Amino acid sequence: MPKLVEEFTVQAPLRKVWELLSNMERFGLCVPGCKEVKKVSETEYDWVIEARILRTSRTVMARTIATEMTPPVRGAFRGEGELHERFARYKITLSGTTELQPVSDGETKLKFAGDVHASGMGGFIINKIASGQMEGLLRDFEHNIKAELEK
Repeated sequence: MPKLVEEFTVQAPLRKVWELLSNMERFGLCVPGCKEVKKVSETEYDWVIEARILRTSRTVMARTIATEMTPPVRGAFRGEGELHERFARYKITLSGTTELQPVSDGETKLKFAGDVHASGMGGFIINKIASGQMEGLLRDFEHNIKAELEK
């Protein structure tokens, strides 16, 4: 799957955006399809995501590690997990960064870059289908972040 990048501005101060970004349980719920994020340690989190593949849903379970937290401007993570199918399981690798930049006292620019890849027999099909869904997922992600911050 190609690398995805989304950049947008929210009507919220840098401090408030960082509070969301640095709280994976809250931030994760802004990710389309995310059902749960559990803190395992100070840097590790278990995610449960319901992924839509064509007309059906699949469960992705992944563990991520925060590899960088530079308050209040940058966070990075990487992780691994599995996508469960009825007759197969696919290894999923993911990584991403979120960068924040103040635009004004009450406005912050947010840039998210990520990469998700399914491997294993049939993984290329999963990647192709997911690539076609990225635009909608990124639009939903932006909407969810704004809804959480612009309350």
